[in-house]
Amino acid sequence: MKINCYILSTIFSICTFCSCVDNLDTNPTDQISGNIIFKDVQGGMVAMNGVYRLMYSSGWAGDNSTHTFGYMSTMLVSGFMGDDMIVSSSVKGWFSMDYNLQERNYYSSILYRPYSEWNFYYTLISNLNYIIAHEDDLYGLPDEKASLFGQAYSLRALCYFHLIQLYQQTYKGHEQSPGIPIYTEPTTSSTPGHPRGTVEEVYTQINKDIEYGIGLLKQAEDGGIVQKHKSHIDYYVANGIKSRIALVQERWQDAIDAAVIALRKKDLKLATASELLGGFNSLNMSSALWGAEIQKSDQIGAYASFFCHMDAAAGMHGAYDRKCISAWLYKQLNLQDIRRVNWWKGSIAPALEAMQGPQKSYCTMKFRFSDYSSYLGDNIYMRAEELLLTEAEALCRLKKYDEARSLMEQFGSIRDRNYKRNRLDKVTDDNLITLDAYGTGTTPEIKTLLDEILLQRRIELWGETGRLFDILRLKTGYYRGYEGSNHVVKLSDDTRLPDYKGFILTIPQTEFDGNVNMDPIADQNPL
Repeated sequence: MKINCYILSTIFSICTFCSCVDNLDTNPTDQISGNIIFKDVQGGMVAMNGVYRLMYSSGWAGDNSTHTFGYMSTMLVSGFMGDDMIVSSSVKGWFSMDYNLQERNYYSSILYRPYSEWNFYYTLISNLNYIIAHEDDLYGLPDEKASLFGQAYSLRALCYFHLIQLYQQTYKGHEQSPGIPIYTEPTTSSTPGHPRGTVEEVYTQINKDIEYGIGLLKQAEDGGIVQKHKSHIDYYVANGIKSRIALVQERWQDAIDAAVIALRKKDLKLATASELLGGFNSLNMSSALWGAEIQKSDQIGAYASFFCHMDAAAGMHGAYDRKCISAWLYKQLNLQDIRRVNWWKGSIAPALEAMQGPQKSYCTMKFRFSDYSSYLGDNIYMRAEELLLTEAEALCRLKKYDEARSLMEQFGSIRDRNYKRNRLDKVTDDNLITLDAYGTGTTPEIKTLLDEILLQRRIELWGETGRLFDILRLKTGYYRGYEGSNHVVKLSDDTRLPDYKGFILTIPQTEFDGNVNMDPIADQNPL
């Protein structure tokens, strides 16, 4: 099919980017025949490492790719499209059009978000499909093969999971809404394009992939094949992915069970207070399950990276286009909370603000390069804290309040030594959302345990997991024009609607140009 000429690269192209670890064969695969690549497990891992490398590569939007650098740019897109993150240079800075909900207007160009996200995830899927196609003929020990293909299936599940959240409303209540094309086999330029299908069908494939991937990775784990590097998905990371999926589908017990397994990973702990102040730039962090270790040899480009946009002290994009926290959310932090003074600036008098750098009201200091001379900093995709908060929310939904409180006390006491007294003891055992998410009150009350869990999730995972994804699944909508708002762009009241069309991207025109099974009018998302 024609679309595969631009969104589905062959397995040979990925390894021009390949950055393999643990002394694996690192020869670029465009210099090796496909038969040699897929002769054995080692060759398969060369290809798999190439896919992992693509997850933090740029170039997904043609010449306009400084703000399209793989997986972490998706997390920022979902953050800036929501209510808790602010792009201070709202009219000219990178991510400003995401913040203004305007990227979706430019679906006919390859320079904007509708194309870049579609291009990124379908490219990963295409390459994963080439790997999966060799499941039955690849030479290697059974447990080694299980590890390789378990990683491929699990990552494919994650790709479809993010695609369906980017291009359609949340699962609950939209099961029969149009989904996205599903491909599970290798494709070429002559492969017919697939139709959108339904959201239900997409989630059926997602769950099929993640369950099968977990089964394979459990086999590998039992056979003594452990995670060689935190860039790789293992049994525990795959369960972390499953917990995310189950949370969106409101399968509360499944979310709990998967999160519990993920948290059992050897040597995994909640981050210490000192680690929480370290810049979130190292996979050596005790709570990091999965991410990308960025090395000097990667040469990914300093100006097309997560920290370039988030570190206001680096003298790069983040220095003049400061990323700030919503004043309302900041004010929910207790004075004793270590995140309040270490992750963000507070309110600064206008005369004392600087034109560049972190000296700006509510500017983030959470994310920092680990090495400014080499522009290094690992990308963290999954932390134990996310899993704990997922487990606590799901327990609360099931009215298991004592267990949820125990988890929250464990989590909160690291950040505020008086967390139980200051916060937990003040909320009631209830699984209703009563929190004034719009911030319209001057002193909004956190009334229920679920309110508190969701608020801590917003604070803790700010800039990491994509706030808009939670807004969609919770069906809360949002409002930036609250009293005392520091949002540069307030947007219209339509954002109060739980299924506002502006929350999802439009499908790129290039898809319709190359897919005879998708109609540019009937199959396009609301404009």
